[in-house]
Amino acid sequence: MGLVHRRRANRTVCAFAAVLGVVAALLMCGPTAGIAQAAVAAPAGDAIGIGDPHALGVVDLYVDPMCPFSGKMVQEQGDDIGRRIEDGRLRVNLRFVNFLDKYSASKTYDIRATYAAFVVADQSRSSGVAWNFVQQIFSAEHQPQEGGPTDLDNNQLADLANRVGAPQPAQDLIRLGLPIGFDSRAIAANNLALLRQFPEPGVPTVVVDGAPVDGNTDWLDQLPG
Repeated sequence: MGLVHRRRANRTVCAFAAVLGVVAALLMCGPTAGIAQAAVAAPAGDAIGIGDPHALGVVDLYVDPMCPFSGKMVQEQGDDIGRRIEDGRLRVNLRFVNFLDKYSASKTYDIRATYAAFVVADQSRSSGVAWNFVQQIFSAEHQPQEGGPTDLDNNQLADLANRVGAPQPAQDLIRLGLPIGFDSRAIAANNLALLRQFPEPGVPTVVVDGAPVDGNTDWLDQLPG
């Protein structure tokens, strides 16, 4: 084998070993069931808990990564939500569903974006990083068009994770594309079952004290804190 071929082979082995190292590290900790923590604690259920668990304002927010209305809400209200999270006034239990997966170019975008968000939150343990990633995937620049010809692949999702400061293991897991640690299909299905308990089970849906509120109004200003 020539020198160039040996170098290429060594790089391939090293890259594969790095991926195995990430997987092994996560598996040693055991799979995380249904919840990623972007703060010290998070509620039970298939949600990403973002913000101080002791915040006076607590909401459940149901979204679909492909949904243009979910994107519009995050684009218009995301900065305000982020400030309230940072100030310790708001806790968001983010619940992903996958209504529109079949309308994504890959037919798997909702599931992959959900997994990426869980991994970013779980690996970073940072509310700021977790919410910034949510804003990235729902931004006008990056959110795929419903029924469009393309969506984001795993490398592009990992690049967004890198952009918001997610640690390298999170980026590696997203690129790998395997449901390690979180079953995003089960998460979406469980959240959909919860969402369908409400009279109008669409997205986005904001739930305060167990009751949906109009997410297009000044619901943030009506929260305590």
